[in-house]
Amino acid sequence: MMLIRTFAIAVLTVREAVRSKFLLSLASLLVAGLVGLPLLIAGDNTLAGQIQVILTYTLTFATAILSITTLGTACGGVSAEIEDRRLYLVMTKPLHRTELWLGKWLGVLALNAALLALTGLIISAMTRQAIHSAKDSPQVKRQVTEQFLMARQALPPITPDYSRIAAEAAQRLIQSGRAPAKMTFDAIQQRLIEELKIQRFTIHPGGSVEFSFQQPDAKNNGNDLILSYKFDSTRPERSPVAARWTLGTDHAHLIHIAVTNYPGVPATLAIASSMSTGTNILSVTYQRLDDRSQATIIMADKTQEPELLVPYGGFEMNLLRGLFVILCRLAFLAALGLTFGCLLSTPVAVFAAFFVLILMASAGYIESVATSGVFFVPHEGHAEELTRLDKMILHLFQGFHLVTMPLTRFDPVPLLAAGRVVSGEMALLAFGWLAGLYTVIAALIGITLFNRRELG
Repeated sequence: MMLIRTFAIAVLTVREAVRSKFLLSLASLLVAGLVGLPLLIAGDNTLAGQIQVILTYTLTFATAILSITTLGTACGGVSAEIEDRRLYLVMTKPLHRTELWLGKWLGVLALNAALLALTGLIISAMTRQAIHSAKDSPQVKRQVTEQFLMARQALPPITPDYSRIAAEAAQRLIQSGRAPAKMTFDAIQQRLIEELKIQRFTIHPGGSVEFSFQQPDAKNNGNDLILSYKFDSTRPERSPVAARWTLGTDHAHLIHIAVTNYPGVPATLAIASSMSTGTNILSVTYQRLDDRSQATIIMADKTQEPELLVPYGGFEMNLLRGLFVILCRLAFLAALGLTFGCLLSTPVAVFAAFFVLILMASAGYIESVATSGVFFVPHEGHAEELTRLDKMILHLFQGFHLVTMPLTRFDPVPLLAAGRVVSGEMALLAFGWLAGLYTVIAALIGITLFNRRELG
C-alpha cells in the first residue's frame, strides 16, 4: 500500500505540473534554447566546430536550466503547500509524511526524465542534420562523424614501470648517502617519477619519441583511430612546431604524416583502420623537423599523455548514458530542494538551495584551492605567506571539496563534446553516489525534518 500511495502522489505532482502549464513552459524554454544556441554561436565556421557547439552548449544549457528548475520546484513542493494550506487537504487522508516526501521526489524526477528524453532527441536530430546538410566534402563529413558521432575509449601509451624504476633508484641514493637531507623515501620516489616522465616526454630540436598502444581485442569495423595529443614549449612566444608522425614498425610499409601544431593547443591525428589490423600493438613516432629552433617541447600536458581513441560504441547509446548521469545529479538536487523546503520557508529554502548550486558550479575552483593551497597566482614576485584567516578559509575549502568531489567526477558534457565514451562504470558510480548515497542522506534528513515540522 505504501508504494501505491507514493506512486499516487508522484502522479499528482506530474498532473499538477501539466495543469499549471509549468511543464509546457519549461519544455518550450528548453526547446528554444537547444535550437537557438547553435544558431547564435558560430564556433570556428567548420563542421567540427559546429558539432562541438551543438554538443557543448546545448547540454550545458539543458543541465543548467533543469538544475535551477528542479531546485526551485522541489523547494516549493512542501513548503509552499504548507504556507498556502493546500497540504491539509492531502494529510487528512491515511497518508504518511514519508510517502508524501517520496512521492514528491519521484514526481519531480519523472518530470526531469521526460525533459531529458526530449533533450536527447533534439540533440541527436540536430547533430545528424548538421552533418547531413553540410556543404563539406564527403571525406570531411566522414571525419566529423568518426570524431563526434562515435563513442571512443581513450587508451594511454604503454609506459615503463615508473614506480619500480624510481623505487630502485631511490634505494640506491639512500644506500650511497647521496639522498637529499630530510626527504623521506616516498618523497624521493615521487620526485624521481616526475623526472622520469619529463625525460621520456621531452623532445629537443631534431629529436623524436616513440609511443606504443595496446589495442583492445574488439575489431574497429573499418573505423579510423584517432591519436589525441598536446604538448607545451619552453619558449614563451609559442611558435608553431613542424614535425612528422611515422606510423607502423615495418620499414617497408611506414607511413609518414607531416604536421604543424602550436604549443598548448590540443591536436588530433586520424589513423586509418588498416594500420591497426593484424596486430594488437600500434607504434607511432613523433619526430621534430625544426632543428633550427632552440625550444624544447614536452609531449604531454602536465600528467595527460597522448591517447589513442578507439571506437567503443554508437553515439545515441553514449548520449543516453550521459543523460542518465545528468538525471542522477538532478535526483540529488530534487532531494536537496525538498529537504530545504521541509526546514525553511519557500524564499529562504530557494536561497539556501541556490547557494549549494553555486557551490557545485564552483567545484573546479574549490578543488584547485583544496589540492594546491593557492587562492590565486600572483603576477609578480612570490606568493605571500598564509595568514591564520587564510588557513581557516583553506580548511573550509577542503571541507567543501570533500562534499563536491563526487559531483565533479560525474560531468558527461566534456566527454560527449569530445566524442569520448561515457562508460557504464561512470553511469553506475553516478547512480551509486548521486542518486544513491547523496540522495539517501538528503532524504533521511528531509523526511526527519518533515515528520517533526508543525503544520498548524
